[in-house]
Amino acid sequence: MGIAAALCLLLAWPLAAGALQLDDVMGQLRGVPERHATFEETKRIALVNGPLVRRGTLDYVRPDRLSMRVDAPYFEKVDIVGDALTIERRSGATRVTLASQPQLAAWVESLRATLAGDQAALGAHFNVALDGSGAQWRLTLVPRDTTLAGVIARVVISGRGPEVLRFEVEEAKGDSSVMVITPR
Repeated sequence: MGIAAALCLLLAWPLAAGALQLDDVMGQLRGVPERHATFEETKRIALVNGPLVRRGTLDYVRPDRLSMRVDAPYFEKVDIVGDALTIERRSGATRVTLASQPQLAAWVESLRATLAGDQAALGAHFNVALDGSGAQWRLTLVPRDTTLAGVIARVVISGRGPEVLRFEVEEAKGDSSVMVITPR
């Protein structure tokens, strides 16, 4: 066998061995109409000594409802349906449209579009890279928009099969958060 033939076989090996494809991961994610999970989020903020840890629940219902309830160390509920975002705290509720907050909308879309398996929505806001295997995959999202890139450096979402298990946000100025998600 010639060197060229051997090189072609070597380069084609991942495809023959069933290399992970973004369409496959998105298809698995699309197949789950609802998700219910607990989470623990650790935020690291440069101006604060030590990490901030929040715990609560996450609920997603296709096509576009995402709810996050923080139970500790304080109460907060974030409910997103379509373009409407409501934040409820003990002091009252605040309502905004995602259209009026483009950076927030892109961040929300990174999680919501991943949960929905909506590759087009992810691609509209982010350059998407996939690595790993079906057993353990990781999406790395880098903002396309320069204004958003000034806020968020990257988002890394990890999972296994149709489950999203970790959501990491690295902000442009150095702050970060890691949310570990446990399906229930």
